[in-house]
Amino acid sequence: MKKRDFLPKNGTARRVDLSQSVRSFFTRLFAPLNRLGIRGRTFIYFLIFTTALLALLWVFQIALLPSFYQLKKTQMLTATVNTLAQNIDNPDLQLLADRISEANDVMVLILNEQGESLIASSAPRDGASQRISNLDLHRYINQAKAQTSTIYQTYSNSNMDDMRMNGYDVNRFSGPVPPASHGLARSMIAVRQVSTQDGTPWYILLNTQVTPVEATVHTLSSQYLFIAGFMVLLSFLLSLVLSRRIAQPIIDTSEAAVELSEGRFQPAVTSVSYREIRDLNQTLTKAAKDLRRVEDMQRELIANISHDLRTPLTLIEGYAEAMRDLPGENTPENMQVIIEETRRLTSLVNTVLEYSAGKNGMINIEPSVHNLTQGIRRILTRYRKLTEQDGYHILFQYDREVTVNADEMKMGQVVYNLVNNALTYTGDDKTVSIAQSVSGGIVRLSVKDSGEGISPEELPFIWDRYYRGQKLHKRAAVGTGLGLSIVKGILDAHRLHYGVESAAETGTTFWFELPVTSEAILPENDPDDET
Repeated sequence: MKKRDFLPKNGTARRVDLSQSVRSFFTRLFAPLNRLGIRGRTFIYFLIFTTALLALLWVFQIALLPSFYQLKKTQMLTATVNTLAQNIDNPDLQLLADRISEANDVMVLILNEQGESLIASSAPRDGASQRISNLDLHRYINQAKAQTSTIYQTYSNSNMDDMRMNGYDVNRFSGPVPPASHGLARSMIAVRQVSTQDGTPWYILLNTQVTPVEATVHTLSSQYLFIAGFMVLLSFLLSLVLSRRIAQPIIDTSEAAVELSEGRFQPAVTSVSYREIRDLNQTLTKAAKDLRRVEDMQRELIANISHDLRTPLTLIEGYAEAMRDLPGENTPENMQVIIEETRRLTSLVNTVLEYSAGKNGMINIEPSVHNLTQGIRRILTRYRKLTEQDGYHILFQYDREVTVNADEMKMGQVVYNLVNNALTYTGDDKTVSIAQSVSGGIVRLSVKDSGEGISPEELPFIWDRYYRGQKLHKRAAVGTGLGLSIVKGILDAHRLHYGVESAAETGTTFWFELPVTSEAILPENDPDDET
């Protein structure tokens, strides 16, 4: 491969290295600024802004003042030449020339090719027209003939300069004396060739004095020093006031937010009502309340789980010791009690694990086509012993069997948790109603209790983890508060529509909907199931 083939790559590498070097330089340059707080940064920013503004004022008001002054003079001469050229054939041209000379402090001459004056305005006071010789006039005319545009020239007023410079030597004096060229008057000449209506060439010559601006610059420089000092002081004071008014509420909020780990947050009381800081205080206050509520719920959950774990463990220990120590106690009935209590422990542990998986987004959905109605009937058979011993009634109303495409085991968990929740909060009639209805290819399953209902204040929180209603339970069983949260996670994973309806004294109804894959209408004499 030829050597020149590597040149583009090396050039690119050098550009990349240069770009990285520039970024690295600015990073190191502003590194100390990154360690400053709001107050320090506010002061630095104000100082940079003031410095930039003062530099801009110095450039335009002092350094460039002579150039701007000469530029304005040039623009005035250009506008005057254009006006006279447009009115060159006007019989009142002399009147216009006098008016222009008076208004703009400019001498106006209109000459022919021989240098004879055709129009001459009254010379302005201290004008330099008296010092323009005939030789100079002819020279300007010849220059105008050679160019189509306006000719501009600037020169010193020689007569006046000679008088000022006669015998002047800066070395003869002490102290801050002006140089020889300081403050000398100058004049500007503008010449243009124009043609009259009959084609005769005329020459417009304008002359104006350029006033020395050194004295003005000196005055502005003195004012600039005063303004600069005042603005630096003002920027310092403003930075102190603004940084305090902006930074102090944030500092107070930051110090109060440290207490969030302990569940405490009190918004800082300040006289500055910034919307962003007020919103931040409200957000942190809400976060503190939520953390406090979750902490209380977690403590209650631990107490509930401890209670639920203690009961079966006590029974298992008691029956096991009896079977070990007492002859004839090793019976199938005692073994069945141990098995049932073990299953109860397993169910409790699985509930907590399922909730944890759901909160981490790890719910694995395996859809399959299954008979939803039959699955509900199988679940309700588990409650037969409860209904026989404690007098509970679970009614299942449906007019047809439906088949859906969903995770059969997960949907069984949904039904099981909703029924358990309804049994926990049902009314004195100990009745829970389950209704299955089909409309437009959608099956709606609802579980209703006959309790006192849920207050509107509690409804937004019923799906939250660890939440348990404030109403007294009708059952002695203690729940973990995770059932509805698990239901929500499963239904969200299936992307189903669900909700809750509640009213005082009429009970609460939880419902969800599923698309139907097929349905079979039952005979009219098929009664509703009751468990």
